[in-house]
Amino acid sequence: MSRVKKQPLLQLLVERYPEYDKERLASFAVCRNILVNGEVCTDAKSEIPFDSRIDIVFDQFVSRGAYKLLHALRVWGIDCQDLIVLDAGSSTGGFTDCLLQHGAKLVHAVDVGYNQLHWKLRNDPRVVVHERQNIMTLDSLDPIPDAAVADLSFRSLQHVATRLFSLIGGNWVICLIKPQFEVPKDLAGFSGIVEDPGEIKKVLIRLFDTFEEEGIKVKGLTESPIKGRKGNREFLVLLSRTHGIDRTRFIQLAEDLLHV
Repeated sequence: MSRVKKQPLLQLLVERYPEYDKERLASFAVCRNILVNGEVCTDAKSEIPFDSRIDIVFDQFVSRGAYKLLHALRVWGIDCQDLIVLDAGSSTGGFTDCLLQHGAKLVHAVDVGYNQLHWKLRNDPRVVVHERQNIMTLDSLDPIPDAAVADLSFRSLQHVATRLFSLIGGNWVICLIKPQFEVPKDLAGFSGIVEDPGEIKKVLIRLFDTFEEEGIKVKGLTESPIKGRKGNREFLVLLSRTHGIDRTRFIQLAEDLLHV
């Protein structure tokens, strides 16, 4: 009896879904978007029978951004059950959706834009919508959030964490770091995408130092399993008022993620 031929899942995905590049397909697996014979498969390198049924499903959240926060919650074992959370830069509502699906009892969705939040969330009584509202000029929220998450564009995270902590009563904040908004505007050869791991390392260390100067501690750093829309690598940082890792450990984490 002949053995069933097996191939790496990623190879089969590339063959069957040519509309996506290899990195995107690998990220789909990490984010639990790949079903093999009806079962979730998160390991793109796993060997599976070549004739397996493979489906890509996207219906869990309102946007792909949710999978970035989902990754962070899993990596750091964060429990959102019954929390009130501030979502700064809510946009379509990926982070908000992720928080609600993981037990948050209420989310303040804050964004400078208007009419961006997905209708499902806009009509959810657990979501308080704050449109046309700059997080940096927001004075208070009612009820007071226990924690905060942030996915902001077109601005640096410098001083943002301090503002977020001023609006919450709890002790953790998760921010999405987008290097393209952190590098110097006069960086040679910069065209919107930061590809040099060395430059990304500088960005991460500079933010760590800023957090420390403002009395905020870094507890963790991880890379998003999904890149930004233009292909930029993105990172998530877990912040605390009280305790965290030291600068040496942070640099080691950054170097491990960047392979530098």
